Amino acid sequence: MRLTHKSEMVHQFAEIMLKQYYKDAQKRTGLHRSDAIACPLRAYWRITGKIKPIYSSQNVGILLLGTLAHIALHQNFDAQEKTFDLCGITITVDAIFGEASGAEQGKQFPIESKTTRKKIYKKEDIPQDWIAQLAIAMSVMKADKGYLMVLNVINFSLTVWEIEMNENERETFIQGIIWQIGSILDAVEKQDPNLLTPKTLDCDWCPYKPTRSRPEGCPWYKPKPKD
Repeated sequence: MRLTHKSEMVHQFAEIMLKQYYKDAQKRTGLHRSDAIACPLRAYWRITGKIKPIYSSQNVGILLLGTLAHIALHQNFDAQEKTFDLCGITITVDAIFGEASGAEQGKQFPIESKTTRKKIYKKEDIPQDWIAQLAIAMSVMKADKGYLMVLNVINFSLTVWEIEMNENERETFIQGIIWQIGSILDAVEKQDPNLLTPKTLDCDWCPYKPTRSRPEGCPWYKPKPKD
């Protein structure tokens, strides 16, 4: 018997497993909620096509894990991947929870799901981006309450956080998303990425960062300093 590690097969298998993901990404036009929350340069490179994305084996693993978790987490809720329109921006809500009894019977609330290796023990541990995503979903659904469902992929614990916001608080997030999208569109129209402010916290996982095979990646790439 011979057992051989075939590292070169990672890319080949990744291409097969992510075939649908690549196809969906190519069809993905317009602007989405994530564009207003993630680094704006990521949306710029996607829309202009000036830099092509490259997915590492770790990116592949994260995408696959997230996809599988979302299927498992959402399949029995009232709706999954429901889309709404906000001034031409596509807002996709992960899942929707409908109250079946009590004073709020018949009301529907958005659910935002996350898979993470982070230790989320208290509300201060929750990334602001996650709250922003849920707040935008609450806004388009006109819901004063929403749920953040977090699956830790290290210890397999599942936590659920309920977030309440009034209309004025939700409007603050809406104005932020509209401003960010406007900035991206302006930069795309002028073909000038210098007009955008990089979000370097996203750099390590960005498919547009420079690599050995593609050194001409995003010039704003700034890796985290090693401990």
